[in-house]
Amino acid sequence: MDFVEIIDEILGNSTYQGDYGYRELLKLAKSKSLSGIALSGDQDQKIFIIISDGEPEGVFMNDPRGSLFGDKAAYLISGEETFELFLVNPEITRALASRCRVFDKSHLKKRLPEELPVVGGKKGKIGVLCISVLRMGEPMKGVRVSIRRGRQELITDTTTVDGRVCFRLMNGRYDCVVFDRSGEIYPFMVDFKDKYAETEIDIGSPVGETNV
Repeated sequence: MDFVEIIDEILGNSTYQGDYGYRELLKLAKSKSLSGIALSGDQDQKIFIIISDGEPEGVFMNDPRGSLFGDKAAYLISGEETFELFLVNPEITRALASRCRVFDKSHLKKRLPEELPVVGGKKGKIGVLCISVLRMGEPMKGVRVSIRRGRQELITDTTTVDGRVCFRLMNGRYDCVVFDRSGEIYPFMVDFKDKYAETEIDIGSPVGETNV
């Protein structure tokens, strides 16, 4: 039984509490020290937040492209979703959270859209940019990727085993800096235009600009 099936079985035996916006959900859970599973999405994409004793401890995302756990899944929460909250025994939520734990809780503190980077003096759309870092066509695991505008670092993360990393950003043009484990630095320009985009950066190729 995979993780989605486990969660679906638990939800089938849980009490439905109600529908809540993201911030309302976290505020309610904290004020009442609730434990449960919050679900947002449809058949194409589902986001699960595991709440234990009033605190969001784990996040799991599943869609046709695969699954993300913990911090990387938490990145993809926009803060604008509506979640169905189901009350679950705290012992169960603690066990679930151990499999998808969010270690950096700052990922769960979603900023309002107007607080995110603005390109060209106009408000843009928020999207998810996923970057695959390669060397001569081979995925690079454990490589740090930094998204910047000028000298300001906006967000950073480390690639997974498949060389992939995802960021939630306003559409716009950014500097992308890849830090090799040997200490080498590889700067690229990324022009991010869509709600969701994937691109590849091969640090074995000449430095350039990527349009996505």
